[in-house]
Amino acid sequence: MNPKFTQSEKPAVHIYGTGLSDSRMVEKILLGLEEEGVPAEIFEGKQGSPENIAKQAAVRSPVSVGIGVDQRRGVAVLHHRDLPEEKPLFILGPGPLENTPLRNLGANAARLVKGNPMILVNGPDDKSNIFSPIKFSEEQLEQLVREAIAKIERER
Repeated sequence: MNPKFTQSEKPAVHIYGTGLSDSRMVEKILLGLEEEGVPAEIFEGKQGSPENIAKQAAVRSPVSVGIGVDQRRGVAVLHHRDLPEEKPLFILGPGPLENTPLRNLGANAARLVKGNPMILVNGPDDKSNIFSPIKFSEEQLEQLVREAIAKIERER
């Protein structure tokens, strides 16, 4: 854990929040990232709305992808550096969150990094309370991912 929030050189998705050290939410998000083969770094102690800290995480992440977690409210937010702060890619919660949506949020963060299609549903009885404040068609979402990956490639 790094309470100073310094810029990392390690190519990883950044996860910001408070109370993350033994968080089931973060454990499941990390599982999704690990399943996709993308590393993460956890930064403890960051305060603010989940959207705000997710945006900060994305801006500071070398791969331009960040997750903000509000353990107390049961909210997790996936953000990209190029999106406006108030329009993250995905929001889970508020409320008690199931394991599968949390794992899928981690997997989607990894897929955003790799340029792979997102997981948009969790099953036929999906009651995960996941939504995106931006309404994308599947084609628009794929285009956003392609553009983000192209920008990352150009910056390397």
